[in-house]
Amino acid sequence: MKKITLTIAALAMLLAFGALLASAHVISNQPVAQEVSPEEAAAYKAWYDANAKATQTKAYDDYAKALELAVDFLQKFPNSKNAAYLKDKWIPQIRAYMLGQAVTAKNLPEIVRLGKALVAASPDNVDYPNYLAGQLRSLDTNFQYSADTTEFAQTALRLLEAGKTLTPGQDGKAIDKNKAQAVLYWTIASVNEHDKNADKALENYHHAASLDPMTPLYFFACGRLNLPKYTAASDEYSKFSEADRTATEPKPEVKAALDAVNKAADTVINCWARFMGLTVGNKDWADTRAKVEGTLKSLYMYRNNNSDAGLQKLIDDNKSSPTPVNMTPPATPAPQQKPTEDQSAAKAGSGVGKPGEATKPAMTAKPVTKKP
Repeated sequence: MKKITLTIAALAMLLAFGALLASAHVISNQPVAQEVSPEEAAAYKAWYDANAKATQTKAYDDYAKALELAVDFLQKFPNSKNAAYLKDKWIPQIRAYMLGQAVTAKNLPEIVRLGKALVAASPDNVDYPNYLAGQLRSLDTNFQYSADTTEFAQTALRLLEAGKTLTPGQDGKAIDKNKAQAVLYWTIASVNEHDKNADKALENYHHAASLDPMTPLYFFACGRLNLPKYTAASDEYSKFSEADRTATEPKPEVKAALDAVNKAADTVINCWARFMGLTVGNKDWADTRAKVEGTLKSLYMYRNNNSDAGLQKLIDDNKSSPTPVNMTPPATPAPQQKPTEDQSAAKAGSGVGKPGEATKPAMTAKPVTKKP
């Protein structure tokens, strides 16, 4: 399955730490500085010996011990002749190596701890926060570290918007900035959804879709999160009497309620027409398409005088267009009548009826975690 997380694949260089480990081996030749105090010499030798052991054993705990001693050395002797070497070369390399090991082991606390240290030490490096946001989104299925995930994603977005660039992938190709940003917005939207903040999630999915209008996931999510808004608006409209709803000149509040229903319906239609167009022939989305199709058809017919004549063209237009193609709203409000037989049959796949009718949209299109 083609994954949306292309920036993660492109950052495989962060996991290919063989070179970093090799350079860690070289540091065993680093001489102890001369003309230093006995305390500094002892501290440096403690790190030197710990690193030599880690280089030999390649054990995570041994590298962690050597890292601890290096950090301690810098805190005590920041002006040492060896400080720059440890701060600028050895510590970043070993932290990156250990981060790769923590990701492989799915050790979330270590990923967060090491990640924060790397980002703090290299505040202008967008690779680290981008990589960390993606890894936490994939690994932290219980959203235990959702605040950290959001923080890393927002940091990466800020750096990208400031003009920083991601390191090219192993194939040497530059990373598409828009796609990378879209993935980050999707990452934040996932946290928003978990926090039951649908409006904020929709805002971030909208950002993602605007940046990367060829990825169906964003448009599926847009329709899925707007469908309950249609249901709620329909429920509110249903509270008016039939006489109010069928009046030749509806009261302002009745008209406003109907406008809210129609607006919500149009939003779902446009999001899911784009989704259907982008996923034509895509087997990975086949099951979801089947669930979306009935709801989309019923809503489209509701807004177009019980006709689905233009729906397939709308889907086809979205299949070929590089940007979303929206439905042209009807000139008059949708008629208030019972669903046709065709719409009622669609109930098995969607459950969508008319505003004010007993049939309401069912959430058959469930949230997905797939990465198309």
